[in-house]
Amino acid sequence: MSLQATNLLIQMGKLPATLNAKPQEFADELIRHMRIVSPSGTNFIFIGDTEPTSNVGPWLKGGTQWWVWSEDIKRYVPLDISESETKWFQVGFTTPATSTPPVWLRTTKDQTEADPSIGSPIGWLIFNGTNWIPFNSIVTSGPTASRPAAPIEYQQFYDTTISVLIWWERGAWRTVSGVPGDIKIVGFLNLDDAKAANPGWDLFGAGNQSFRGRYISQATKDAAGTDLTTDPDVAHRQSFETFGETDGVKIDGASPVPYPPTIALWHLIKT
Repeated sequence: MSLQATNLLIQMGKLPATLNAKPQEFADELIRHMRIVSPSGTNFIFIGDTEPTSNVGPWLKGGTQWWVWSEDIKRYVPLDISESETKWFQVGFTTPATSTPPVWLRTTKDQTEADPSIGSPIGWLIFNGTNWIPFNSIVTSGPTASRPAAPIEYQQFYDTTISVLIWWERGAWRTVSGVPGDIKIVGFLNLDDAKAANPGWDLFGAGNQSFRGRYISQATKDAAGTDLTTDPDVAHRQSFETFGETDGVKIDGASPVPYPPTIALWHLIKT
C-alpha cells in the first residue's frame, strides 16, 4: 500500500540529559516526547451513522449527508450549501426584480420569513430580454395507436389520426374541448366513425330510444319550476320533453304540411 504525503509534522522535545535506558525504554521515552502538529490545522472526515459527541471534523452521515460541528450548540448540524447552490429559476407571485435566472415559476403568493409557503403554481414564464412572457410545453402527438399506454389524469395528447387534442380524464380519452352535456352535430356516414373521431362523445339518445330521430328545439321550462316567457303562440316545452310523434299533420282535411328540406346528421353529446 502506497502512503500519501500530508501537512502533518512530528515534533519532539528534548530528552533528559541523564537518561539511562534500555532499548525499549528509550523508544518509549521518545514517544512520550513526540507530538503530531500541523501548520494549517487538520481536516479529517468522520464517517458513520451515530452523531459524534465532540468536534471530530466534517461528518458524513449515512454516506449521503454532510454535517458540521456548531460551536454555538456544541453538536453537529446539516451543512448549509445555499451560497454555492445554483439557482435554476425564481419562484413567487411578484414580478422578479432581476432576470437572472431568466425563468420564473409564478405562484399565488410570495414567501416571507413568517410564512415560507409559496401557494399554488400559476404558470411558467421566461424573460425574452424585455418582458416576462408565459410559455407552454408542446404536447406529444402521434396516431391513435400511439396514445400513451398508461396515461395519468389530465395528460394531453394530439391524435394525428383524427386531428384533435385529447386528454385522459375520468378514466378515458376525451376531447379537451366541450363539457359534459354539450351537444354537437357531426357529418359522418357511419355512427362508429363519428364516435371514433370524437373521443368522450356518444350518440345523443344512446340510452333513450325516444330521443332518436327528433328535431331539437329550445326548452322553455325545467323540472325545478323555471318557466321562460315566450311569445303567445309558442308552446312551452320542458327540458327533455318529447313531442311531435304524429306524422303528416294537416292544415285542413285535404292539405298536408310538407317537411322542409332536411338533412339528417348525427347528434353527439359530451359524456
